[in-house]
Amino acid sequence: MLNIDWATIVFQIINFLVLAGALYYLALRPTMERVRERRAEKRETMEQLREDREEAEALRDKLQARLSEAEEEADQIVADAHKQAEAERQQMLADVQSDIEDMLDDARADVEQMRRRAVEQFHDELIDAICDVGAEVIRQAAPPEVHNALLSQLTDRIWEMGREEMERVQAFRQSLGERTPTARVTTARPLSSEQQGELARTLTALADRSVDIEMETNPNLAAGMRVRLGDIVVDNSIAGRLSELREETSQALEERLSDEQQEA
Repeated sequence: MLNIDWATIVFQIINFLVLAGALYYLALRPTMERVRERRAEKRETMEQLREDREEAEALRDKLQARLSEAEEEADQIVADAHKQAEAERQQMLADVQSDIEDMLDDARADVEQMRRRAVEQFHDELIDAICDVGAEVIRQAAPPEVHNALLSQLTDRIWEMGREEMERVQAFRQSLGERTPTARVTTARPLSSEQQGELARTLTALADRSVDIEMETNPNLAAGMRVRLGDIVVDNSIAGRLSELREETSQALEERLSDEQQEA
C-alpha cells in the first residue's frame, strides 16, 4: 500500500499555483497587455492607413477630375486660340485685300489721270501745231485785201463799242483823268498813212481826247491787228481768231474726255 503524503502534495500544488500566479502577474500579464496594446496600435495603424488610403484615393480622384478639367480647359483654350487666330487671319486677309483694291483703284486713277494728261497735252500740242501752221499758211497766202479788211472790221468794232458799250467807255474815260492815254498797236503788216490816220481818229473818238500810239509789227499775227488802250483790248487778227478757235476746240475735247471717263 502506497504511503501518500498529502500534505506535501497539497504544499506542492499551492507552490505551483503561487508560482503560476506569480508568473502570470509578473510575466504573462504584462506580455498580454503589450500584445493587446500592439494589437490596438496595429488596429489604429491599419485604421490610419485605411483613412490615408481613402484620403489618397479621394485626392487621386480629385486630381484626376482636376486634370480632366484642365485638359478640357486646355482644349478649349487651344480651340479659342485657333478660332481667334483664324479670325485675325481672315481679318488680315480682308484688310490686305482692301488695301490692294485701294492701291489698284489709286493706280487706275493715276494711270487714267496720266493718260488724260498725256491726251490733253497731245491735243494741246496738236492744236498749237495746227494753229501755228494755219497762221503761217494764211500769212504767206493771204492777200493784202484780207489784212485791210480785218483792219476795217477792227475800227468798225471800236466805233460799235463807243455806241453800244457807253458805260464801259465812260468808265474808261473817267479813269484817265487828265492823262493822255497810250494805245499799243500790233499789226501783222505795216500800216499805210491813211490806215494810221483812220486808227488815230477812231481811238481819239473812243477816248474823247488825243491818244499816243505805239506801233509794233508782228508777222505772227498773220493778218489783222491788235489794239490795247488801257484795259480795253480789241483783237481782230488771224492769230487772235485762231487762239479763240484753239480755246473752243480744247474745251470741246476736254468735255468729250470727261464724258468718256464718266461712261467708263
